[in-house]
Amino acid sequence: MVDILKNFEQMAGRFSPLVLVGPGLAITVLGLFVWLGGLGFRRALLALVGAVAGGFCTLLVAPRSAAIIVLATLVLAFVGAIFQRLFTAVLLGALSFAITFGVVAWPFLREYRGSLVSGEIGRNDEILTVRESVEVIHMTGLDLADGIHYAGRQLAPLNWAVAAAVSAGLLTIGLLFRHLGGALSCSTIGTGLIFAGLVLLVTLKGSGPVARMQNQAALYALVFIGMIGFGTLEQLVLCSHADRKQEKTSPKQQSNSKKTREGWRNR
Repeated sequence: MVDILKNFEQMAGRFSPLVLVGPGLAITVLGLFVWLGGLGFRRALLALVGAVAGGFCTLLVAPRSAAIIVLATLVLAFVGAIFQRLFTAVLLGALSFAITFGVVAWPFLREYRGSLVSGEIGRNDEILTVRESVEVIHMTGLDLADGIHYAGRQLAPLNWAVAAAVSAGLLTIGLLFRHLGGALSCSTIGTGLIFAGLVLLVTLKGSGPVARMQNQAALYALVFIGMIGFGTLEQLVLCSHADRKQEKTSPKQQSNSKKTREGWRNR
């Protein structure tokens, strides 16, 4: 899959700037927001994550059924907004499973080369239109999905057991410790979005981020883990404190306090 991403880098140098600059900036800003403050807006965030997950998963199963895709998007958005503790736990379990899968399947992911060729669309010196750029992104996405399927078929049962055990452990943490699970999920998603947005932006400049990360994989892994840890601690301190303060001054408590003061004055 590294070859697929490097090939994408080469093609991205010919993309229309609108294809990478706009999404890159939007993803980076959204990532910063989720990384540092997602826990404070977890209802809206979980609804958004549920909608995206529902639409994406249904698109893979029934790509031509628009009604089913819209229904799944709305249902999972509702579930994410209402059942926050359960959805946060499931989200944390899914994120941990994906990361663990990437670690144990890395040898097979690295050897998969894909089928996209740099010269398939237009001339090598020709700037691609927005439509052609989107087509390359779509082809790259299909290659990446095939690479994941290939790696999954190569994994031994023990590897799947390790990924499932890690996922089950984080899911349990999410169920037992709501704030910790929410902060860890938001920090992980935000960090991933920041990395993705910055990669899109520097790819357009021809900086070769994939090659750099491949050569310094350990360093970038430490940075990724460090950002997750910092974001988690920051949100636990700030957002959890704000939640407790809001709970203490809820409308019901304010009403009861007001009645108590009025009763004392009327004695």
